[in-house]
Amino acid sequence: MDQPDERETATPGWRLPRILVESTAIFLSVLLAFLVEQWRDDMNERDEAEAILNLVRAELIQNREELESVIPMRAQMLSEYQVAITALRDEGVFPAQTPKFESPEITSIAYQLAADADAVTSVATEELLIIARAYEALQEVRRNDAFLTERNAQIRFNDGEQYLSGFIYYLNRAAINEPIAVDRVRDAIEMLDNR
Repeated sequence: MDQPDERETATPGWRLPRILVESTAIFLSVLLAFLVEQWRDDMNERDEAEAILNLVRAELIQNREELESVIPMRAQMLSEYQVAITALRDEGVFPAQTPKFESPEITSIAYQLAADADAVTSVATEELLIIARAYEALQEVRRNDAFLTERNAQIRFNDGEQYLSGFIYYLNRAAINEPIAVDRVRDAIEMLDNR
């Protein structure tokens, strides 16, 4: 005769706790897998944010060095343009030679990458604000510089006194904007170094 299967002889009361234990074990296994996956995603996001912020830091250092190298040259240029104004006033003839305007190379590619990436959401708001202020100051230098480059071309090729006064105004503005940008960039670099 066939022996009855143990499961068939087990009382129905014993099946329910066993199903609950197995279901709970499966549920906890799935939950643990989700938690591990979330932890791994958080770690990857943090690593990505750190990598992007390292790029931003390197870009800020490059921009600061570029600005610091330009500031003394701008002071020299301003004095040369002031001599040009004097010559214009004294002789009534626009000087044939004016200094060639050199423009700083300011980049914001890493900052744009950081702004576009969701990875920077883990960065504290205060830190993002310091970085944003640095790049806003750099953008102000860039806008000012575009005007200076255009005006310098007008001075050199159009031989017009009207262009010189605007150029001097924006060159004076640059003398204020550039040191501010250097300070804000320095603050952002220090903050990134101390993270």
